Amino acid sequence: MKIYLDNIIFSKVKNGGVSNYWYELIEYLEKQNQDELTYFESIDAKENFHRKKLNLSSQSIKEVKSDSIHRFMPISYTSDEKLIFHSSYYRGLKGCKNKIEVTTVYDFIHSYYSSFPKKQLHNFLKFNAIKRSNGIICISHNTYNDLNKFYALKKNQKATVIHVGVSDDYFPIKEYTLKEQQFITDKKLTDDFILFVGGRTGYKNFDFVVSVLNDNPQLKLVIVGGGEITEEEKKLFSDDALKRFTHLRSAENFELNVLFNLARALVYPSSYEGFGIPVVEAMRAGCPVIGLNNATIREVAENSAVLLDTLSVSEFNAKFSNLNHSDFRSSAIEIGLEASKNYSWEKCSRETREFYDSLDL
Repeated sequence: MKIYLDNIIFSKVKNGGVSNYWYELIEYLEKQNQDELTYFESIDAKENFHRKKLNLSSQSIKEVKSDSIHRFMPISYTSDEKLIFHSSYYRGLKGCKNKIEVTTVYDFIHSYYSSFPKKQLHNFLKFNAIKRSNGIICISHNTYNDLNKFYALKKNQKATVIHVGVSDDYFPIKEYTLKEQQFITDKKLTDDFILFVGGRTGYKNFDFVVSVLNDNPQLKLVIVGGGEITEEEKKLFSDDALKRFTHLRSAENFELNVLFNLARALVYPSSYEGFGIPVVEAMRAGCPVIGLNNATIREVAENSAVLLDTLSVSEFNAKFSNLNHSDFRSSAIEIGLEASKNYSWEKCSRETREFYDSLDL
């Protein structure tokens, strides 16, 4: 099979979940060595963290532009051959009359939470990609349900759910290595903290996590990623709580795994997610998850997460206290470990390749 992959996500971001997803798919297809793979990418793609790990043949790469204008325009490429075209981020391909186009839909966050003009630009890009696609991959059942809410699939379109994976770098640590111990010492980590991972924009409800910290003087908070803590965010903290949080701008997988292993819980009160990779990473590392009760968290965490019906500090305190009971905590961890086995990159990539086969070339 001739498969043409658009690596635009490597130019769009330097790191992140979508570029990791795309890296894992390419890595799998390259190792299978059963298809003729061609890549569209621009020179700056190699600045991406995950792209740097790929050793792609220069003969397989067709250079295209991916600047702020061209990322909104379809790639021009002429071919009469039958081929699969799959873009990493909603870009089209023109000039190939015998192509089968595949789009991965990650979420509908912009449809729910963005405002003009960002919402209109993103939706224009995404819904045009959906309209012209023969096959559509949704990374969760929640995303699939949103797809059907916002778009009426045509008879000749096929949509499926393929869950993304989680790295094997996350696991319960039985004995810390010297490298891990040094990380713990350097960051002055103890086991009396809750963990917050990722972006802190409005729907992520970071302000709620700060309210929890303000109300629990015995707790500390470790924040990973999401950019620098802004002055506005600092105003959310009480004077005492300002002394009880640590922010790590980034963390390598082994560092994040240590944090999951030490934390009392991952607090993930996001109102909406396409998938919620940190939730499964925590589960795989044996870290309990406290999340807002929404469709994606219920889907991904199954019965392992402690779910909040409201963003209430009193409700959080009551349910968090349950994690201090060893039987309850052990049960949550065990269920999470078992559920996390459902999510692997090998499974995700294999099902994607099988989906290509299911489309009529």
